[in-house]
Amino acid sequence: MAVGRISGPLLKDNLLRNGVNLAFETNLLYLDVVNSRLGVKTTTPQYDLDVNGTTRSTFLYTTTQADIATFTVTGSTISSTSNTITFTPNGANPTVFSGTINVGTLTISGNTVQATGTNNDVNIAANGTGSINLNSNVLVTGDLHATGNITADGNIQLGNNLAVDTVSFAGEVNSDIIPATNNTYNLGSNVLAWNTVYANNISTSAITTTTFTASDFLTSGLEITGNTISARNSNTNINLTTTGTGGVVIGNFKILNNSITNTVAGSVTQFNENSGYVKFSGTNGIVIPVGTGSNYPSVTETGMMRYNSDQQYVEIYNGSLWTSVAGNSGGVTLATSVSTSITYALLFG
Repeated sequence: MAVGRISGPLLKDNLLRNGVNLAFETNLLYLDVVNSRLGVKTTTPQYDLDVNGTTRSTFLYTTTQADIATFTVTGSTISSTSNTITFTPNGANPTVFSGTINVGTLTISGNTVQATGTNNDVNIAANGTGSINLNSNVLVTGDLHATGNITADGNIQLGNNLAVDTVSFAGEVNSDIIPATNNTYNLGSNVLAWNTVYANNISTSAITTTTFTASDFLTSGLEITGNTISARNSNTNINLTTTGTGGVVIGNFKILNNSITNTVAGSVTQFNENSGYVKFSGTNGIVIPVGTGSNYPSVTETGMMRYNSDQQYVEIYNGSLWTSVAGNSGGVTLATSVSTSITYALLFG
Protein backbone atom coordinates (compact mmCIF):
# COMPACT_ATOMS: atom_id res chain seq x y z
CA MET A 1 0.00 0.00 0.00
CA ALA A 2 1.39 3.33 -1.05
CA VAL A 3 1.59 6.01 1.61
CA GLY A 4 1.18 9.63 0.52
CA ARG A 5 3.26 12.28 2.12
CA ILE A 6 4.13 15.93 1.73
CA SER A 7 7.53 16.30 0.15
CA GLY A 8 10.04 18.73 1.53
CA PRO A 9 12.56 18.83 4.27
CA LEU A 10 10.08 19.72 7.00
CA LEU A 11 6.21 19.31 7.19
CA LYS A 12 5.86 22.49 9.17
CA ASP A 13 7.65 24.53 6.58
CA ASN A 14 5.43 23.13 3.80
CA LEU A 15 2.23 24.03 5.70
CA LEU A 16 3.35 27.58 6.32
CA ARG A 17 2.29 28.86 2.93
CA ASN A 18 2.91 32.58 3.36
CA GLY A 19 0.21 33.56 0.87
CA VAL A 20 0.84 30.69 -1.57
CA ASN A 21 -2.02 28.20 -2.35
CA LEU A 22 -1.49 24.50 -1.78
CA ALA A 23 -2.87 21.69 -3.94
CA PHE A 24 -2.98 17.98 -3.02
CA GLU A 25 -3.15 15.66 -6.00
CA THR A 26 -3.87 18.66 -8.25
CA ASN A 27 -7.49 19.26 -7.10
CA LEU A 28 -8.31 16.49 -4.65
CA LEU A 29 -7.80 18.96 -1.84
CA TYR A 30 -7.04 22.55 -2.57
CA LEU A 31 -6.18 25.23 -0.03
CA ASP A 32 -7.05 28.71 -1.30
CA VAL A 33 -4.85 30.60 1.08
CA VAL A 34 -5.51 33.94 -0.55
CA ASN A 35 -9.31 33.74 -0.04
CA SER A 36 -9.21 31.45 3.00
CA ARG A 37 -11.22 28.72 1.22
CA LEU A 38 -11.00 24.95 1.07
CA GLY A 39 -11.87 23.10 -2.12
CA VAL A 40 -12.53 19.38 -2.65
CA LYS A 41 -12.11 18.30 -6.28
CA THR A 42 -11.92 21.93 -7.31
CA THR A 43 -9.06 24.41 -7.55
CA THR A 44 -11.44 27.37 -7.54
CA PRO A 45 -13.52 27.09 -4.37
CA GLN A 46 -16.28 29.70 -4.20
CA TYR A 47 -17.20 29.12 -0.57
CA ASP A 48 -15.38 28.53 2.66
CA LEU A 49 -15.86 24.80 1.93
CA ASP A 50 -16.58 24.00 -1.70
CA VAL A 51 -17.12 20.32 -2.57
CA ASN A 52 -17.38 19.47 -6.26
CA GLY A 53 -19.15 16.15 -5.73
CA THR A 54 -21.40 14.32 -3.30
CA THR A 55 -21.24 15.06 0.39
CA ARG A 56 -22.56 12.67 3.01
CA SER A 57 -23.14 13.48 6.64
CA THR A 58 -24.99 11.68 9.40
CA PHE A 59 -25.76 15.02 10.93
CA LEU A 60 -25.84 18.46 9.30
CA TYR A 61 -26.11 21.49 11.50
CA THR A 62 -26.18 25.09 10.33
CA THR A 63 -26.65 27.97 12.73
CA THR A 64 -27.62 30.64 10.20
CA GLN A 65 -28.50 29.48 6.67
CA ALA A 66 -28.32 26.43 4.38
CA ASP A 67 -28.45 26.70 0.59
CA ILE A 68 -29.49 23.56 -1.33
CA ALA A 69 -29.72 24.11 -5.10
CA THR A 70 -32.44 26.76 -5.47
CA PHE A 71 -33.57 26.32 -1.84
CA THR A 72 -32.51 28.46 1.06
CA VAL A 73 -33.21 27.36 4.63
CA THR A 74 -32.98 30.20 7.09
CA GLY A 75 -34.29 29.76 10.60
CA SER A 76 -37.86 28.40 10.14
CA THR A 77 -38.17 29.64 6.54
CA ILE A 78 -37.65 27.64 3.35
CA SER A 79 -37.43 29.79 0.21
CA SER A 80 -36.50 29.12 -3.38
CA THR A 81 -35.41 31.12 -6.40
CA SER A 82 -37.54 28.79 -8.52
CA ASN A 83 -41.23 29.44 -9.24
CA THR A 84 -42.21 25.96 -8.10
CA ILE A 85 -41.51 24.01 -4.93
CA THR A 86 -42.41 20.33 -5.27
CA PHE A 87 -42.75 17.83 -2.43
CA THR A 88 -42.73 14.28 -3.80
CA PRO A 89 -42.93 11.62 -1.11
CA ASN A 90 -42.56 8.00 -2.17
CA GLY A 91 -44.52 4.89 -1.30
CA ALA A 92 -48.01 3.43 -1.80
CA ASN A 93 -49.76 6.27 0.04
CA PRO A 94 -47.37 9.24 -0.09
CA THR A 95 -48.13 11.87 2.54
CA VAL A 96 -46.81 15.32 3.30
CA PHE A 97 -47.80 16.15 6.87
CA SER A 98 -47.90 19.51 8.58
CA GLY A 99 -49.83 20.61 11.64
CA THR A 100 -50.52 24.06 10.21
CA ILE A 101 -49.84 25.47 6.75
CA ASN A 102 -49.91 29.16 5.87
CA VAL A 103 -50.28 29.92 2.17
CA GLY A 104 -50.43 33.63 1.44
CA THR A 105 -53.37 34.87 3.51
CA LEU A 106 -54.75 31.34 3.91
CA THR A 107 -54.27 29.05 6.89
CA ILE A 108 -54.91 25.30 6.91
CA SER A 109 -54.93 23.88 10.41
CA GLY A 110 -56.49 20.58 11.44
CA ASN A 111 -59.73 20.33 9.46
CA THR A 112 -60.17 24.11 9.09
CA VAL A 113 -59.33 26.30 6.11
CA GLN A 114 -59.62 30.00 6.83
CA ALA A 115 -58.32 33.39 5.75
CA THR A 116 -55.78 34.96 8.06
CA GLY A 117 -56.55 38.55 7.02
CA THR A 118 -59.55 40.49 8.32
CA ASN A 119 -62.56 40.35 5.95
CA ASN A 120 -60.60 38.34 3.38
CA ASP A 121 -62.39 35.92 1.04
CA VAL A 122 -61.53 32.23 0.62
CA ASN A 123 -61.73 31.26 -3.07
CA ILE A 124 -61.93 27.68 -4.31
CA ALA A 125 -61.78 27.59 -8.11
CA ALA A 126 -61.63 24.68 -10.55
CA ASN A 127 -59.83 25.00 -13.89
CA GLY A 128 -61.66 25.17 -17.22
CA THR A 129 -64.74 22.94 -17.26
CA GLY A 130 -63.70 21.19 -14.06
CA SER A 131 -66.01 21.23 -11.07
CA ILE A 132 -65.67 21.37 -7.31
CA ASN A 133 -67.05 18.13 -5.84
CA LEU A 134 -68.19 17.97 -2.23
CA ASN A 135 -68.83 14.30 -1.54
CA SER A 136 -70.25 14.60 1.96
CA ASN A 137 -72.77 16.71 3.85
CA VAL A 138 -72.22 20.48 3.63
CA LEU A 139 -73.21 22.79 6.49
CA VAL A 140 -73.32 26.54 5.85
CA THR A 141 -73.78 28.56 9.04
CA GLY A 142 -73.68 31.92 7.23
CA ASP A 143 -75.20 33.22 4.01
CA LEU A 144 -75.06 31.25 0.74
CA HIS A 145 -74.95 33.20 -2.54
CA ALA A 146 -74.61 31.92 -6.11
CA THR A 147 -74.31 34.10 -9.21
CA GLY A 148 -74.94 31.20 -11.61
CA ASN A 149 -77.62 28.55 -11.92
CA ILE A 150 -78.47 26.26 -8.99
CA THR A 151 -79.62 22.70 -9.68
CA ALA A 152 -80.50 20.33 -6.86
CA ASP A 153 -81.60 16.70 -7.09
CA GLY A 154 -83.55 14.98 -4.36
CA ASN A 155 -85.65 16.68 -1.68
CA ILE A 156 -85.26 20.39 -0.85
CA GLN A 157 -86.35 22.00 2.41
CA LEU A 158 -86.34 25.78 2.79
CA GLY A 159 -86.45 26.80 6.44
CA ASN A 160 -87.40 24.83 9.53
CA ASN A 161 -89.25 27.43 11.63
CA LEU A 162 -92.50 28.88 10.28
CA ALA A 163 -92.48 31.78 12.71
CA VAL A 164 -88.92 32.91 11.84
CA ASP A 165 -87.79 31.62 8.44
CA THR A 166 -89.00 33.21 5.20
CA VAL A 167 -88.50 32.52 1.47
CA SER A 168 -88.33 35.42 -1.01
CA PHE A 169 -88.47 35.27 -4.81
CA ALA A 170 -86.82 38.27 -6.49
CA GLY A 171 -87.08 36.60 -9.91
CA GLU A 172 -89.90 34.98 -11.87
CA VAL A 173 -90.99 31.35 -11.47
CA ASN A 174 -90.32 29.70 -14.82
CA SER A 175 -92.04 26.34 -14.30
CA ASP A 176 -95.16 24.63 -12.99
CA ILE A 177 -95.65 24.30 -9.24
CA ILE A 178 -97.13 20.84 -8.67
CA PRO A 179 -97.83 19.31 -5.22
CA ALA A 180 -96.47 15.85 -4.48
CA THR A 181 -99.88 14.58 -3.22
CA ASN A 182 -103.34 15.38 -4.56
CA ASN A 183 -105.74 17.40 -2.33
CA THR A 184 -103.24 17.57 0.54
CA TYR A 185 -101.30 20.84 0.65
CA ASN A 186 -102.60 24.43 0.92
CA LEU A 187 -101.49 27.72 -0.62
CA GLY A 188 -101.77 30.14 2.32
CA SER A 189 -103.84 29.63 5.47
CA ASN A 190 -106.80 31.13 7.33
CA VAL A 191 -104.47 33.49 9.22
CA LEU A 192 -101.85 34.06 6.48
CA ALA A 193 -103.73 34.59 3.22
CA TRP A 194 -102.45 35.82 -0.13
CA ASN A 195 -103.53 39.39 -0.88
CA THR A 196 -104.32 39.25 -4.63
CA VAL A 197 -104.08 36.25 -6.97
CA TYR A 198 -103.87 36.95 -10.72
CA ALA A 199 -104.65 34.00 -12.98
CA ASN A 200 -105.83 33.57 -16.55
CA ASN A 201 -107.78 30.37 -15.89
CA ILE A 202 -108.82 28.67 -12.65
CA SER A 203 -109.87 25.03 -12.57
CA THR A 204 -111.12 23.99 -9.14
CA SER A 205 -113.69 21.75 -7.52
CA ALA A 206 -114.65 24.36 -4.89
CA ILE A 207 -114.09 28.05 -4.11
CA THR A 208 -114.31 29.53 -0.61
CA THR A 209 -113.64 33.27 -0.51
CA THR A 210 -114.60 36.49 1.23
CA THR A 211 -114.28 38.60 -1.92
CA PHE A 212 -113.98 37.30 -5.48
CA THR A 213 -113.18 39.70 -8.33
CA ALA A 214 -112.93 38.68 -11.98
CA SER A 215 -113.76 40.31 -15.32
CA ASP A 216 -115.12 36.99 -16.61
CA PHE A 217 -115.92 33.78 -14.78
CA LEU A 218 -116.65 30.52 -16.60
CA THR A 219 -117.86 27.14 -15.39
CA SER A 220 -118.92 24.16 -17.45
CA GLY A 221 -122.46 25.56 -17.81
CA LEU A 222 -122.33 29.15 -16.50
CA GLU A 223 -120.75 32.42 -17.61
CA ILE A 224 -120.53 35.57 -15.50
CA THR A 225 -119.50 38.70 -17.40
CA GLY A 226 -119.88 42.16 -15.88
CA ASN A 227 -123.28 42.14 -14.16
CA THR A 228 -124.75 39.38 -16.35
CA ILE A 229 -125.13 35.69 -15.50
CA SER A 230 -125.78 33.50 -18.56
CA ALA A 231 -126.14 29.81 -19.26
CA ARG A 232 -123.43 28.64 -21.63
CA ASN A 233 -125.60 25.90 -23.14
CA SER A 234 -128.83 26.56 -25.05
CA ASN A 235 -132.21 25.83 -23.46
CA THR A 236 -130.76 25.17 -20.00
CA ASN A 237 -131.87 26.53 -16.64
CA ILE A 238 -129.82 28.54 -14.15
CA ASN A 239 -130.32 26.99 -10.73
CA LEU A 240 -129.82 28.81 -7.43
CA THR A 241 -130.14 26.11 -4.78
CA THR A 242 -130.01 26.31 -0.99
CA THR A 243 -130.50 23.80 1.80
CA GLY A 244 -132.94 23.63 4.73
CA THR A 245 -134.92 26.82 5.34
CA GLY A 246 -132.42 28.95 3.50
CA GLY A 247 -133.61 30.71 0.40
CA VAL A 248 -132.32 32.80 -2.47
CA VAL A 249 -132.47 36.50 -1.56
CA ILE A 250 -132.58 39.10 -4.35
CA GLY A 251 -132.87 42.61 -2.99
CA ASN A 252 -135.72 42.38 -0.44
CA PHE A 253 -137.17 39.20 -1.94
CA LYS A 254 -136.51 35.75 -0.61
CA ILE A 255 -137.29 32.80 -2.87
CA LEU A 256 -137.72 29.49 -1.05
CA ASN A 257 -139.21 26.47 -2.73
CA ASN A 258 -142.35 27.86 -4.47
CA SER A 259 -142.76 30.99 -2.29
CA ILE A 260 -141.61 34.59 -2.83
CA THR A 261 -141.44 36.62 0.40
CA ASN A 262 -140.68 40.28 0.92
CA THR A 263 -138.08 40.32 3.70
CA VAL A 264 -138.98 43.89 4.79
CA ALA A 265 -142.01 43.88 7.11
CA GLY A 266 -144.89 46.21 6.13
CA SER A 267 -143.48 47.03 2.70
CA VAL A 268 -145.38 46.96 -0.58
CA THR A 269 -144.51 44.34 -3.19
CA GLN A 270 -144.83 45.75 -6.70
CA PHE A 271 -144.61 44.19 -10.14
CA ASN A 272 -143.93 46.91 -12.72
CA GLU A 273 -143.90 46.54 -16.48
CA ASN A 274 -142.99 49.24 -18.98
CA SER A 275 -145.39 49.31 -21.97
CA GLY A 276 -146.59 45.76 -21.43
CA TYR A 277 -148.20 43.54 -18.87
CA VAL A 278 -147.23 41.13 -16.12
CA LYS A 279 -148.07 37.52 -16.85
CA PHE A 280 -148.04 34.74 -14.27
CA SER A 281 -148.41 31.36 -15.94
CA GLY A 282 -148.38 27.70 -14.93
CA THR A 283 -150.73 24.81 -14.34
CA ASN A 284 -150.82 25.12 -10.55
CA GLY A 285 -150.03 28.75 -10.04
CA ILE A 286 -151.27 32.25 -10.77
CA VAL A 287 -152.40 32.93 -14.34
CA ILE A 288 -152.98 36.53 -15.58
CA PRO A 289 -154.71 36.94 -17.98
CA VAL A 290 -156.56 33.66 -18.62
CA GLY A 291 -159.74 32.66 -20.31
CA THR A 292 -162.34 30.20 -19.23
CA GLY A 293 -162.54 26.47 -19.61
CA SER A 294 -159.33 24.64 -20.46
CA ASN A 295 -157.18 27.68 -19.65
CA TYR A 296 -157.99 27.37 -15.95
CA PRO A 297 -155.28 25.76 -13.76
CA SER A 298 -155.91 22.03 -13.53
CA VAL A 299 -155.56 22.00 -9.72
CA THR A 300 -156.81 24.82 -7.51
CA GLU A 301 -155.15 25.78 -4.25
CA THR A 302 -155.97 28.29 -1.56
CA GLY A 303 -154.54 31.70 -2.37
CA MET A 304 -154.47 31.16 -6.13
CA MET A 305 -155.47 34.16 -8.21
CA ARG A 306 -156.91 34.40 -11.71
CA TYR A 307 -158.49 36.95 -14.04
CA ASN A 308 -162.04 36.10 -15.09
CA SER A 309 -162.20 37.50 -18.63
CA ASP A 310 -165.96 36.77 -18.87
CA GLN A 311 -166.81 38.90 -15.85
CA GLN A 312 -163.72 41.12 -16.17
CA TYR A 313 -162.60 40.96 -12.59
CA VAL A 314 -159.88 39.27 -10.51
CA GLU A 315 -160.77 36.22 -8.46
CA ILE A 316 -159.01 34.53 -5.55
CA TYR A 317 -159.55 30.90 -4.59
CA ASN A 318 -160.43 30.65 -0.89
CA GLY A 319 -160.08 26.89 -0.62
CA SER A 320 -163.55 25.99 -1.94
CA LEU A 321 -164.74 28.84 -4.20
CA TRP A 322 -163.35 31.43 -6.57
CA THR A 323 -164.38 34.83 -5.21
CA SER A 324 -163.82 38.25 -6.64
CA VAL A 325 -161.59 40.79 -4.97
CA ALA A 326 -164.73 42.84 -4.09
CA GLY A 327 -166.74 39.88 -2.79
CA ASN A 328 -168.83 37.13 -4.31
CA SER A 329 -170.03 39.21 -7.25
CA GLY A 330 -169.26 42.42 -9.07
CA GLY A 331 -165.47 42.19 -8.79
CA VAL A 332 -163.05 44.78 -10.05
CA THR A 333 -163.50 45.85 -13.66
CA LEU A 334 -160.18 46.36 -15.45
CA ALA A 335 -159.76 49.27 -17.82
CA THR A 336 -159.73 48.38 -21.49
CA SER A 337 -158.28 51.71 -22.62
CA VAL A 338 -154.56 51.75 -23.22
CA SER A 339 -154.29 55.35 -22.08
CA THR A 340 -155.68 54.53 -18.63
CA SER A 341 -153.18 53.40 -15.99
CA ILE A 342 -154.41 51.33 -13.02
CA THR A 343 -152.15 50.01 -10.26
CA TYR A 344 -153.30 47.00 -8.22
CA ALA A 345 -151.92 46.25 -4.78
CA LEU A 346 -152.27 42.53 -4.12
CA LEU A 347 -152.16 41.50 -0.46
CA PHE A 348 -151.20 37.98 0.50
CA GLY A 349 -151.98 36.73 4.02
